[in-house]
Amino acid sequence: MSKFLCFCLGVICGMIAFPLIVGNVSDYDNPYGIKGLRMLEKKGSCITNKNLEIFQNHAEGIALAHPVNDFETLVLLIDESGRLFYDGETVKNPSKKCAKQIGVYQYETNAGPIKTVPAVIIE
Repeated sequence: MSKFLCFCLGVICGMIAFPLIVGNVSDYDNPYGIKGLRMLEKKGSCITNKNLEIFQNHAEGIALAHPVNDFETLVLLIDESGRLFYDGETVKNPSKKCAKQIGVYQYETNAGPIKTVPAVIIE
């Protein structure tokens, strides 16, 4: 077999193998299309069952929030219905439901350091 044919087969095999190897960080694992969001294989545990206060709105149905009166815990709140959030809004947690972790979200703060917080949905 010629060197060129071996090279071409290697490139094709690499193109097939690459998505399989790094597939867990690709966009198709992120159904929300949020840059910096990495999904868990299955939903995690409840982070909090308290009401959440919106800290910073990001986009339709997406906001950084913290439990009311708990400024240490920060989460990325995702509302699958596309609800519009606003800064300072209190999102009431229905009884027998909680903010369940579905992934982690990394973002860079204005001060520069990269923060990683749990991504949650209320269910």
